[in-house]
Amino acid sequence: MIFQASKDIEAAIKGQNWTCNIEERENSSAVITGFNMKTGNNLQIFFISGADNDAAVRAFQFFQIPEGKQNEALRLCNRLNRDYRFAKFVLEDDGWVGIQMDMPVEAQPIGQVCLELLMRLLNIAEDAYPTLAALKDAPAAGNGSPNGSGNSAGRF
Repeated sequence: MIFQASKDIEAAIKGQNWTCNIEERENSSAVITGFNMKTGNNLQIFFISGADNDAAVRAFQFFQIPEGKQNEALRLCNRLNRDYRFAKFVLEDDGWVGIQMDMPVEAQPIGQVCLELLMRLLNIAEDAYPTLAALKDAPAAGNGSPNGSGNSAGRF
């Protein structure tokens, strides 16, 4: 089912002449868009609406953690969570750091509010990327390794 919040978010994104798609599941729908970051990476962003018609903003694959660096990545995610008020950094089981933002649909108009969240997420991602990228040069410590293909399918 495609929820009204998804339709409103899609209209707001397309109103900026940006591209997006809607994916539909039994209990949720997601507007999916992507942007090229200054770092050269592409960031895919999901606006997920569910039965209670909320909007969850997710960038599932923001940064892939090098093997053996999970402990350092958790410390950096905690630091980034202290530094950024509106975003939450999460180390997923597949070895990717994701960025999450949530909002109730009561924030009207939802499409415009989600555009503001999108811009905040992109700015935070650009600002936080060098912090995580430093993990590539740091010596490995602790144990654990990323698993999975990094595919975001089935996450909403």
